[in-house]
Amino acid sequence: MLDLELLKHAKCYIEKMANGINPLNDEMVPESDIINNVRISRCLFYVNGILEDVIVKNRKKIVKVPFDLTNVEIGNYNYGEGDLSISVIVRKINELKNNDEMKDLKVADLCKWLIEVGVLIEIMENDKKVKRPTESGKNMGIYVEHRFGMYGSYNIVLYPKCAQEFIIDNMDSIVGFINEGNKG
Repeated sequence: MLDLELLKHAKCYIEKMANGINPLNDEMVPESDIINNVRISRCLFYVNGILEDVIVKNRKKIVKVPFDLTNVEIGNYNYGEGDLSISVIVRKINELKNNDEMKDLKVADLCKWLIEVGVLIEIMENDKKVKRPTESGKNMGIYVEHRFGMYGSYNIVLYPKCAQEFIIDNMDSIVGFINEGNKG
């Protein structure tokens, strides 16, 4: 089996040499150095491309472990940005992961859990399925805001700090719900 980290390290060296840089000290090599020979440089760029392809193909083969954060990772969530959309909350949660081989939390999965626990409901609005806060969600401070963007006006559901705390405090339940749903 390939050691992807070693392969990435080798690729980094090859790429630096192809660009006329000494990979050991990151200094430009003299014009007269052999790695600045056009044929050698082209060969190094070619090998660099092959290594990139191998890395990408092998990265896809890695079976990612299910999403699950440690208590330390969860504890690093920063509430200091005001009321947020669900996509921003999910991005912030995914940024807490220390394991690159772990699947990301998905917006759809978090929304399904919020529907399951009665905080959101899915309704038809203007011939589209949309998620809206239930009475319980509204009591938590979740609200809909009308906005204007480059493609026109739209409604967005926003989650204040107390709603974000609810999500973070229930991360174990969310992870269990997601992983249970993904078995079938």
